[in-house]
Amino acid sequence: MMKESPWLTFISIFGTALAISFIMTIIISHQAMYKNIAPETARERTLYVKWVGVQDKLTESTQANGYLSLKTIRECFQSLEIPEAVSITSPAQSRLATVPGNPGERCFVLFTDDVFWKICSFNVLRGNLYTKAEFDAGIRKVVISEWLARRMFGTIDQVVGKTIQFSFITYTVCAVVADVTPRTTFSYAHAWVPFTAAGIPEIKGSENIMGHYKCMIVARSSSDFDEIRDEITRQTEQYNNTLVDHKVYFYDQPDTKYVEEMRFGPGMPNMQSIYLSAILPILIALLVPAINLSGLTLSRMQERVSELGVRKAFGSTRAGLLGQIVYENIVVSVISGMLGLLLSYWFLYLLKDSMFTSSTYFGMDVTAEVPVSALIRPEVFLIAFLFCSFLNLLSACVPAWRVSSIPIVESLKGE
Repeated sequence: MMKESPWLTFISIFGTALAISFIMTIIISHQAMYKNIAPETARERTLYVKWVGVQDKLTESTQANGYLSLKTIRECFQSLEIPEAVSITSPAQSRLATVPGNPGERCFVLFTDDVFWKICSFNVLRGNLYTKAEFDAGIRKVVISEWLARRMFGTIDQVVGKTIQFSFITYTVCAVVADVTPRTTFSYAHAWVPFTAAGIPEIKGSENIMGHYKCMIVARSSSDFDEIRDEITRQTEQYNNTLVDHKVYFYDQPDTKYVEEMRFGPGMPNMQSIYLSAILPILIALLVPAINLSGLTLSRMQERVSELGVRKAFGSTRAGLLGQIVYENIVVSVISGMLGLLLSYWFLYLLKDSMFTSSTYFGMDVTAEVPVSALIRPEVFLIAFLFCSFLNLLSACVPAWRVSSIPIVESLKGE
Protein backbone atom coordinates (compact mmCIF):
# COMPACT_ATOMS: atom_id res chain seq x y z
CA MET A 1 0.00 0.00 0.00
CA MET A 2 2.84 2.37 0.92
CA LYS A 3 4.75 1.58 -2.28
CA GLU A 4 1.68 2.11 -4.48
CA SER A 5 0.79 5.53 -2.97
CA PRO A 6 3.91 6.90 -1.22
CA TRP A 7 2.78 10.52 -1.38
CA LEU A 8 -0.70 9.85 0.01
CA THR A 9 0.80 7.60 2.68
CA PHE A 10 3.21 10.36 3.69
CA ILE A 11 0.37 12.90 3.90
CA SER A 12 -1.69 10.50 6.00
CA ILE A 13 1.15 9.74 8.41
CA PHE A 14 2.39 13.31 8.69
CA GLY A 15 -1.11 14.76 8.98
CA THR A 16 -2.04 12.41 11.80
CA ALA A 17 1.28 13.07 13.52
CA LEU A 18 0.74 16.81 13.23
CA ALA A 19 -2.72 16.56 14.76
CA ILE A 20 -1.38 14.50 17.66
CA SER A 21 1.54 16.88 18.25
CA PHE A 22 -0.71 19.98 18.24
CA ILE A 23 -3.08 18.42 20.76
CA MET A 24 -0.23 17.34 23.04
CA THR A 25 1.52 20.72 22.83
CA ILE A 26 -1.59 22.66 23.83
CA ILE A 27 -2.69 20.31 26.61
CA ILE A 28 0.77 19.84 28.15
CA SER A 29 1.46 23.58 28.20
CA HIS A 30 -1.77 24.07 30.17
CA GLN A 31 -1.24 21.08 32.44
CA ALA A 32 2.17 22.46 33.41
CA MET A 33 0.32 25.30 35.13
CA TYR A 34 -1.66 23.15 37.56
CA LYS A 35 -0.47 19.54 37.56
CA ASN A 36 1.88 18.37 40.32
CA ILE A 37 5.48 19.21 39.45
CA ALA A 38 8.29 18.71 41.95
CA PRO A 39 8.79 20.27 44.40
CA GLU A 40 5.14 21.43 44.29
CA THR A 41 3.75 17.93 44.57
CA ALA A 42 0.49 18.96 46.27
CA ARG A 43 -0.74 21.46 43.67
CA GLU A 44 -3.97 19.63 42.95
CA ARG A 45 -5.11 19.98 46.57
CA THR A 46 -3.66 23.44 47.27
CA LEU A 47 -5.34 26.85 47.30
CA TYR A 48 -3.41 30.09 46.85
CA VAL A 49 -3.83 33.62 48.20
CA LYS A 50 -1.50 36.45 47.28
CA TRP A 51 -3.59 39.62 46.97
CA VAL A 52 -5.55 41.64 49.49
CA GLY A 53 -7.62 44.75 48.97
CA VAL A 54 -8.12 47.45 51.63
CA GLN A 55 -11.57 49.00 51.68
CA ASP A 56 -12.96 51.89 53.71
CA LYS A 57 -15.63 50.60 56.10
CA LEU A 58 -17.96 53.53 55.54
CA THR A 59 -17.77 54.04 51.78
CA GLU A 60 -16.60 50.49 50.84
CA SER A 61 -14.29 52.10 48.31
CA THR A 62 -11.01 50.31 47.65
CA GLN A 63 -8.11 52.36 48.96
CA ALA A 64 -5.20 50.07 48.17
CA ASN A 65 -4.25 46.51 47.25
CA GLY A 66 -1.10 44.44 47.42
CA TYR A 67 0.48 41.42 49.06
CA LEU A 68 -0.61 40.23 52.50
CA SER A 69 0.84 41.12 55.89
CA LEU A 70 1.75 38.46 58.43
CA LYS A 71 -1.06 39.78 60.60
CA THR A 72 -3.67 39.27 57.85
CA ILE A 73 -2.41 35.78 57.04
CA ARG A 74 -2.40 34.72 60.69
CA GLU A 75 -5.90 36.00 61.37
CA CYS A 76 -7.57 34.80 58.16
CA PHE A 77 -5.60 31.72 57.07
CA GLN A 78 -3.23 30.31 59.68
CA SER A 79 -6.16 30.09 62.09
CA LEU A 80 -8.06 27.73 59.75
CA GLU A 81 -8.87 24.29 61.16
CA ILE A 82 -9.94 22.35 58.06
CA PRO A 83 -6.72 22.49 55.96
CA GLU A 84 -3.81 20.14 56.48
CA ALA A 85 -1.26 22.98 56.44
CA VAL A 86 -0.82 26.67 55.69
CA SER A 87 2.54 28.03 54.55
CA ILE A 88 3.73 31.63 54.28
CA THR A 89 6.19 32.73 51.61
CA SER A 90 7.29 35.94 49.97
CA PRO A 91 7.36 36.52 46.23
CA ALA A 92 10.76 35.67 44.72
CA GLN A 93 13.04 38.67 45.16
CA SER A 94 16.22 39.54 43.32
CA ARG A 95 19.31 39.69 45.53
CA LEU A 96 23.08 39.93 45.03
CA ALA A 97 24.77 36.80 46.41
CA THR A 98 28.43 37.21 47.41
CA VAL A 99 31.17 35.19 49.10
CA PRO A 100 34.81 36.12 49.71
CA GLY A 101 36.82 35.91 46.52
CA ASN A 102 33.73 35.88 44.29
CA PRO A 103 32.45 39.02 42.52
CA GLY A 104 28.86 37.97 43.19
CA GLU A 105 25.86 36.58 41.36
CA ARG A 106 22.40 38.03 40.91
CA CYS A 107 19.86 35.42 42.04
CA PHE A 108 16.31 35.00 43.36
CA VAL A 109 15.64 34.54 47.08
CA LEU A 110 12.42 33.27 48.65
CA PHE A 111 11.60 34.06 52.27
CA THR A 112 9.59 31.19 53.80
CA ASP A 113 8.43 29.58 57.02
CA ASP A 114 9.32 26.07 58.19
CA VAL A 115 5.98 24.63 56.97
CA PHE A 116 7.14 25.37 53.43
CA TRP A 117 9.53 22.38 53.60
CA LYS A 118 6.73 20.05 54.70
CA ILE A 119 4.42 20.76 51.78
CA CYS A 120 7.12 21.09 49.08
CA SER A 121 9.19 18.02 48.19
CA PHE A 122 12.70 19.27 47.52
CA ASN A 123 15.55 16.95 46.62
CA VAL A 124 18.09 17.63 49.40
CA LEU A 125 21.60 16.96 48.11
CA ARG A 126 23.61 18.05 51.14
CA GLY A 127 22.80 19.09 54.73
CA ASN A 128 19.44 19.60 56.42
CA LEU A 129 16.61 22.08 55.93
CA TYR A 130 16.00 24.66 58.63
CA THR A 131 13.61 23.50 61.36
CA LYS A 132 10.69 25.11 63.20
CA ALA A 133 12.92 25.85 66.19
CA GLU A 134 15.48 27.59 63.97
CA PHE A 135 12.71 29.47 62.17
CA ASP A 136 11.10 30.62 65.43
CA ALA A 137 14.50 31.73 66.74
CA GLY A 138 15.20 33.74 63.60
CA ILE A 139 18.56 32.06 63.01
CA ARG A 140 20.15 33.29 59.79
CA LYS A 141 20.33 30.06 57.86
CA VAL A 142 19.83 29.57 54.14
CA VAL A 143 19.09 26.70 51.79
CA ILE A 144 20.72 27.19 48.39
CA SER A 145 20.23 25.51 45.02
CA GLU A 146 22.81 23.36 43.31
CA TRP A 147 23.25 26.07 40.64
CA LEU A 148 24.01 28.77 43.20
CA ALA A 149 26.36 26.49 45.16
CA ARG A 150 28.42 25.81 42.06
CA ARG A 151 28.43 29.49 41.06
CA MET A 152 29.50 30.66 44.50
CA PHE A 153 31.69 27.81 45.78
CA GLY A 154 32.50 25.80 42.65
CA THR A 155 31.03 22.62 44.18
CA ILE A 156 28.16 21.27 46.27
CA ASP A 157 30.49 19.35 48.59
CA GLN A 158 31.64 20.87 51.88
CA VAL A 159 29.35 23.87 51.32
CA VAL A 160 27.16 23.27 54.38
CA GLY A 161 28.37 25.48 57.22
CA LYS A 162 29.91 28.12 54.98
CA THR A 163 28.59 31.67 54.90
CA ILE A 164 27.07 33.60 52.03
CA GLN A 165 25.72 37.12 51.82
CA PHE A 166 22.53 38.29 50.15
CA SER A 167 22.54 42.06 49.70
CA PHE A 168 25.30 42.15 52.36
CA ILE A 169 23.34 40.22 55.03
CA THR A 170 25.28 37.14 56.12
CA TYR A 171 23.65 33.69 56.30
CA THR A 172 25.00 30.22 57.03
CA VAL A 173 24.33 27.52 54.44
CA CYS A 174 22.42 24.64 56.07
CA ALA A 175 21.50 22.65 52.94
CA VAL A 176 21.93 22.35 49.19
CA VAL A 177 18.93 21.24 47.12
CA ALA A 178 18.48 20.28 43.49
CA ASP A 179 17.53 23.10 41.12
CA VAL A 180 13.82 23.70 40.59
CA THR A 181 12.04 24.82 37.46
CA PRO A 182 10.56 28.33 37.17
CA ARG A 183 7.29 26.61 36.28
CA THR A 184 6.82 25.98 40.02
CA THR A 185 5.96 29.60 40.70
CA PHE A 186 5.38 29.37 44.48
CA SER A 187 8.65 27.59 45.26
CA TYR A 188 11.08 28.70 42.55
CA ALA A 189 14.22 30.45 43.77
CA HIS A 190 17.97 29.97 44.07
CA ALA A 191 17.99 30.46 47.84
CA TRP A 192 15.43 30.06 50.62
CA VAL A 193 15.67 32.00 53.88
CA PRO A 194 13.50 32.04 57.05
CA PHE A 195 11.55 35.28 56.87
CA THR A 196 12.05 35.65 60.63
CA ALA A 197 15.76 36.13 59.92
CA ALA A 198 15.38 38.49 56.97
CA GLY A 199 14.40 41.65 58.82
CA ILE A 200 11.69 42.54 56.29
CA PRO A 201 9.95 45.74 57.51
CA GLU A 202 6.19 45.76 57.95
CA ILE A 203 3.86 48.15 56.14
CA LYS A 204 2.36 50.16 59.00
CA GLY A 205 -0.39 52.01 57.11
CA SER A 206 -4.00 50.85 56.71
CA GLU A 207 -3.98 48.98 60.01
CA ASN A 208 -1.16 46.73 58.86
CA ILE A 209 -3.36 44.83 56.42
CA MET A 210 -0.89 44.74 53.52
CA GLY A 211 2.62 43.37 53.59
CA HIS A 212 5.18 41.33 51.68
CA TYR A 213 3.78 37.80 51.79
CA LYS A 214 1.45 35.27 50.18
CA CYS A 215 0.26 31.87 51.37
CA MET A 216 -0.49 28.33 50.30
CA ILE A 217 -3.38 26.44 51.89
CA VAL A 218 -2.96 22.68 51.52
CA ALA A 219 -6.18 20.70 51.89
CA ARG A 220 -6.35 17.06 52.83
CA SER A 221 -8.35 16.59 49.63
CA SER A 222 -9.53 18.86 46.83
CA SER A 223 -13.08 17.96 47.90
CA ASP A 224 -12.47 20.15 50.98
CA PHE A 225 -12.06 23.34 48.91
CA ASP A 226 -15.63 24.56 49.40
CA GLU A 227 -15.52 24.01 53.14
CA ILE A 228 -12.20 25.82 53.36
CA ARG A 229 -13.58 28.79 51.44
CA ASP A 230 -16.57 28.93 53.78
CA GLU A 231 -14.25 28.88 56.79
CA ILE A 232 -12.14 31.66 55.25
CA THR A 233 -15.28 33.76 54.82
CA ARG A 234 -16.07 33.35 58.51
CA GLN A 235 -12.50 34.12 59.56
CA THR A 236 -12.45 37.20 57.32
CA GLU A 237 -15.65 38.52 58.89
CA GLN A 238 -14.16 38.10 62.35
CA TYR A 239 -10.96 39.83 61.25
CA ASN A 240 -12.89 42.75 59.76
CA ASN A 241 -14.75 43.16 63.06
CA THR A 242 -11.42 43.80 64.79
CA LEU A 243 -10.42 46.54 62.32
CA VAL A 244 -11.39 50.13 63.06
CA ASP A 245 -11.55 52.02 59.77
CA HIS A 246 -10.89 49.38 57.13
CA LYS A 247 -11.89 45.93 55.99
CA VAL A 248 -10.14 43.37 53.83
CA TYR A 249 -11.25 41.95 50.50
CA PHE A 250 -9.52 38.96 48.87
CA TYR A 251 -10.75 39.33 45.25
CA ASP A 252 -12.52 35.93 45.21
CA GLN A 253 -9.45 34.15 46.49
CA PRO A 254 -8.26 31.56 47.42
CA ASP A 255 -7.53 30.31 43.92
CA THR A 256 -6.83 26.89 42.55
CA LYS A 257 -3.47 26.69 40.83
CA TYR A 258 -4.83 27.20 37.32
CA VAL A 259 -6.85 30.27 38.30
CA GLU A 260 -3.87 31.66 40.21
CA GLU A 261 -1.74 31.32 37.06
CA MET A 262 -4.34 33.20 35.04
CA ARG A 263 -4.66 36.03 37.57
CA PHE A 264 -2.57 39.05 36.60
CA GLY A 265 -2.59 41.35 39.61
CA PRO A 266 -5.53 41.37 41.99
CA GLY A 267 -8.19 41.50 39.28
CA MET A 268 -10.32 38.37 38.94
CA PRO A 269 -9.60 36.70 35.57
CA ASN A 270 -12.46 35.93 33.20
CA MET A 271 -12.18 32.16 33.53
CA GLN A 272 -15.04 31.41 31.13
CA SER A 273 -13.18 33.24 28.38
CA ILE A 274 -9.90 31.60 29.38
CA TYR A 275 -11.39 28.11 29.32
CA LEU A 276 -12.95 28.81 25.92
CA SER A 277 -9.68 30.12 24.51
CA ALA A 278 -7.94 26.99 25.82
CA ILE A 279 -10.52 24.50 24.51
CA LEU A 280 -11.05 26.07 21.07
CA PRO A 281 -7.51 25.43 19.74
CA ILE A 282 -7.74 21.83 20.96
CA LEU A 283 -11.01 21.29 19.12
CA ILE A 284 -9.57 22.84 15.97
CA ALA A 285 -6.42 20.72 16.28
CA LEU A 286 -8.62 17.67 16.72
CA LEU A 287 -11.33 18.19 14.13
CA VAL A 288 -9.73 19.97 11.15
CA PRO A 289 -6.82 17.53 10.56
CA ALA A 290 -9.05 14.59 11.49
CA ILE A 291 -11.73 15.53 8.95
CA ASN A 292 -9.14 16.11 6.22
CA LEU A 293 -7.39 12.84 6.96
CA SER A 294 -10.68 10.97 7.13
CA GLY A 295 -11.61 12.33 3.71
CA LEU A 296 -8.22 11.28 2.36
CA THR A 297 -8.54 7.79 3.84
CA LEU A 298 -12.09 7.46 2.50
CA SER A 299 -11.03 8.41 -1.03
CA ARG A 300 -8.20 5.87 -0.91
CA MET A 301 -10.60 3.15 0.18
CA GLN A 302 -12.93 3.97 -2.68
CA GLU A 303 -10.01 3.45 -5.06
CA ARG A 304 -9.46 0.02 -3.51
CA VAL A 305 -13.02 -1.21 -4.00
CA SER A 306 -11.99 -3.38 -6.96
CA GLU A 307 -9.08 -4.84 -5.01
CA LEU A 308 -11.37 -5.81 -2.16
CA GLY A 309 -13.82 -7.29 -4.66
CA VAL A 310 -11.05 -9.50 -6.13
CA ARG A 311 -10.06 -10.66 -2.65
CA LYS A 312 -13.70 -11.48 -1.93
CA ALA A 313 -13.99 -13.37 -5.20
CA PHE A 314 -11.03 -15.55 -4.21
CA GLY A 315 -12.65 -16.49 -0.92
CA SER A 316 -11.84 -13.71 1.54
CA THR A 317 -14.46 -13.37 4.23
CA ARG A 318 -15.92 -10.12 5.52
CA ALA A 319 -13.92 -10.55 8.72
CA GLY A 320 -10.76 -11.16 6.70
CA LEU A 321 -11.23 -7.97 4.64
CA LEU A 322 -11.93 -5.86 7.70
CA GLY A 323 -8.98 -7.45 9.53
CA GLN A 324 -6.66 -6.42 6.69
CA ILE A 325 -7.91 -2.82 6.78
CA VAL A 326 -7.60 -2.66 10.57
CA TYR A 327 -4.06 -4.05 10.42
CA GLU A 328 -3.00 -1.52 7.76
CA ASN A 329 -4.45 1.38 9.77
CA ILE A 330 -2.81 0.20 12.98
CA VAL A 331 0.60 0.19 11.28
CA VAL A 332 0.07 3.69 9.87
CA SER A 333 -1.33 4.96 13.18
CA VAL A 334 1.61 3.64 15.22
CA ILE A 335 4.10 5.28 12.87
CA SER A 336 2.08 8.51 13.00
CA GLY A 337 1.87 8.35 16.81
CA MET A 338 5.62 7.99 17.29
CA LEU A 339 6.28 10.84 14.85
CA GLY A 340 3.64 12.97 16.58
CA LEU A 341 5.22 12.33 19.99
CA LEU A 342 8.61 13.52 18.74
CA LEU A 343 7.09 16.55 17.01
CA SER A 344 5.21 17.56 20.18
CA TYR A 345 8.44 17.66 22.20
CA TRP A 346 10.11 19.64 19.44
CA PHE A 347 7.24 22.15 19.32
CA LEU A 348 7.29 22.50 23.11
CA TYR A 349 11.00 23.25 23.03
CA LEU A 350 10.66 25.80 20.23
CA LEU A 351 7.66 27.50 21.86
CA LYS A 352 8.78 27.26 25.49
CA ASP A 353 9.11 31.03 25.90
CA SER A 354 5.41 31.48 25.18
CA MET A 355 4.10 28.14 26.45
CA PHE A 356 5.84 28.00 29.83
CA THR A 357 6.02 31.63 30.94
CA SER A 358 4.02 32.96 33.89
CA SER A 359 2.61 36.34 34.84
CA THR A 360 4.26 35.73 38.23
CA TYR A 361 7.58 36.73 36.66
CA PHE A 362 6.32 39.84 34.90
CA GLY A 363 9.21 42.30 34.71
CA MET A 364 11.70 39.74 36.07
CA ASP A 365 14.60 38.17 34.22
CA VAL A 366 13.40 34.57 34.46
CA THR A 367 14.00 32.23 31.54
CA ALA A 368 11.21 29.80 30.70
CA GLU A 369 12.10 26.15 31.06
CA VAL A 370 10.35 22.97 30.02
CA PRO A 371 10.13 20.70 33.08
CA VAL A 372 10.70 17.10 32.06
CA SER A 373 7.99 15.86 34.41
CA ALA A 374 5.49 18.09 32.59
CA LEU A 375 6.39 16.53 29.23
CA ILE A 376 5.86 12.94 30.33
CA ARG A 377 2.07 12.79 30.02
CA PRO A 378 1.21 9.36 28.56
CA GLU A 379 -2.52 9.93 29.15
CA VAL A 380 -2.47 12.99 26.84
CA PHE A 381 -0.65 11.08 24.11
CA LEU A 382 -3.01 8.11 24.48
CA ILE A 383 -6.15 10.26 24.14
CA ALA A 384 -4.84 12.12 21.07
CA PHE A 385 -3.55 8.90 19.49
CA LEU A 386 -6.77 6.95 20.06
CA PHE A 387 -8.97 9.77 18.76
CA CYS A 388 -7.04 10.24 15.51
CA SER A 389 -6.66 6.48 15.04
CA PHE A 390 -10.39 5.96 15.59
CA LEU A 391 -11.35 8.49 12.93
CA ASN A 392 -8.85 7.04 10.45
CA LEU A 393 -10.04 3.52 11.18
CA LEU A 394 -13.70 4.51 10.90
CA SER A 395 -13.17 6.20 7.53
CA ALA A 396 -11.43 3.06 6.24
CA CYS A 397 -13.67 0.38 7.75
CA VAL A 398 -17.01 1.88 6.70
CA PRO A 399 -16.38 1.56 2.93
CA ALA A 400 -14.69 -1.82 3.51
CA TRP A 401 -17.81 -3.05 5.33
CA ARG A 402 -20.01 -1.71 2.52
CA VAL A 403 -17.92 -3.47 -0.15
CA SER A 404 -17.99 -6.75 1.75
CA SER A 405 -21.80 -6.69 1.76
CA ILE A 406 -22.43 -6.02 -1.96
CA PRO A 407 -22.32 -8.54 -4.82
CA ILE A 408 -18.86 -9.45 -6.09
CA VAL A 409 -19.61 -8.27 -9.65
CA GLU A 410 -20.45 -4.76 -8.51
CA SER A 411 -17.39 -4.49 -6.31
CA LEU A 412 -15.19 -5.69 -9.19
CA LYS A 413 -16.56 -2.81 -11.23
CA GLY A 414 -15.40 -0.42 -8.53
CA GLU A 415 -18.96 0.79 -7.89
